[in-house]
Amino acid sequence: MATSSCCTSRHLATSSKDSVRVEIRTRTEYIRDTIIREIPTISEAVTTRDTTSHLENFYAQSDARINSDGTLFHSLATKPQKEPISIERPIVYRDSIIYRDKVVKDITPVERNLSWWEKTQMKGFWILIAVIIVFIYRKKIMSLIHRFI
Repeated sequence: MATSSCCTSRHLATSSKDSVRVEIRTRTEYIRDTIIREIPTISEAVTTRDTTSHLENFYAQSDARINSDGTLFHSLATKPQKEPISIERPIVYRDSIIYRDKVVKDITPVERNLSWWEKTQMKGFWILIAVIIVFIYRKKIMSLIHRFI
């Protein structure tokens, strides 16, 4: 009885398809920026027997003098300082875009006629119930039939 139960072949089917796509965009921009470079301290000294001496440095202080013995002393010392330098600094922008495409299909059942097997199963249930009732109440049914005959 359990193996021959009736059931229609209609099934509600809902299928869902989900698609995820990630797109990464990278963009680099260069921005003009200023950094500070520290100049190291440089020291130089020259002694000559000439009457003139010349020491030169872009970041320096120069002192020259004639000593008591007739020699020329010339010193050059740089000042410790910081120099601004203009550079192009890269900035990288990275963007992630997530695309989600979702497709949903809904299948709706359509009315149709039952097959012969489905009709047989539906009728067979009531026939089986009738046979069971007749088997259980067979003595009473037989006595009723003998009364009328």
